Amino acid sequence: MISPTPDRCLYSYKDIIASISNLANQINSKFHNKEIVFTPVMTGSLVFAGHLLPLLNHKALHINYLHYSRYIDNNGIENGNWIYKPSRDEVLNKHVLLIDDILDEGKTLFECVSTLKKLGAKTVTSCVLFYKPNTKAKIDADFKGLEVPNLYVYGFGLDNKGIERNHVNLYAQTS
Repeated sequence: MISPTPDRCLYSYKDIIASISNLANQINSKFHNKEIVFTPVMTGSLVFAGHLLPLLNHKALHINYLHYSRYIDNNGIENGNWIYKPSRDEVLNKHVLLIDDILDEGKTLFECVSTLKKLGAKTVTSCVLFYKPNTKAKIDADFKGLEVPNLYVYGFGLDNKGIERNHVNLYAQTS
């Protein structure tokens, strides 16, 4: 495991793209010949989803999204807010592939998976690009990309106080 220093690069763009390719291969194997609804969690997974989508080889792939946030003015809140969630008709009896940027405490992933199941999704399969293994998450992701330390990370879609989502690498802050 990398021992990060302040703003140290944890993963390069090349590392991240290789992980996304690996995740795509796993997803393609699992959902071979199945109709799926590709559903990124906004806003953090936007960059990840944009790189993953063209690597999926499903002819019957629908795109939707949801927006659930546990932050107000960059401050974490205990209970998140739904900004947008799909209608029941959009997920009823469908295989939903939920895409998120990072699995940390698992609160966002848990809420999103639970809500999609309540809306009647046939299955909900989750995929995260980054994950922190040393936390006690409420839920685990079905597909996980790159392991990160239990530090504040940003870049490649993850923000640093509302900005810096556009970095192509992933960085960690230690101070």
